[in-house]
This record gives sequence, C-alpha cells and structure tokens, in this order.
Amino acid sequence: MIKLFRKKEQKKADEIEGQFKNLVLAYQVSILPEDDSRNWYIVDGTNIIEDETSYEDWFRNLEDELNWQRSITGDACYIDPKSGEIC
Repeated sequence: MIKLFRKKEQKKADEIEGQFKNLVLAYQVSILPEDDSRNWYIVDGTNIIEDETSYEDWFRNLEDELNWQRSITGDACYIDPKSGEIC
C-alpha cells in the first residue's frame, strides 16, 4: 500500500493527493507533526520518496504500470499503451 506522509497544510502534498485520486489509486495518508523537518514523503513498500525529482520519476513509472495493468485486465485482447498495437 502506498502511504503519503504530509503536513496538514502543504501545497505539494495536496497536488500529490490529487494525482493519486485522478489515478483512482488506493493509498493511506498520515499527517506529520509540525516539528518534522519534512513537508511530505511517500512510502511504497521498501521505497521512500522524499524529493520532487524522485517523486516525478516514481509517479511516471506508477502511472505507466497502472495503464499497462488496466489495459489487459478483463479483456481477451489488449492494446499496448506504448505502441498502440492490438494483440
């Protein structure tokens, strides 16, 4: 399960939650204490994503994986999301 740890009032964390909601993604949110030096971070299994550059790469990979999985779920045939080829 993906877990977002965030400060209560933090713009980037709001954006991240919005992106998760747009993907229709299951995730958990925990509010960080005000004395925590971090504004947000994500735990995905053993991966910890703490900065915007790492987040962008991680999110792009997550989005690609979800698109791939959703393209083959429940269908006898699928469309490759990268090439557009049909099986």
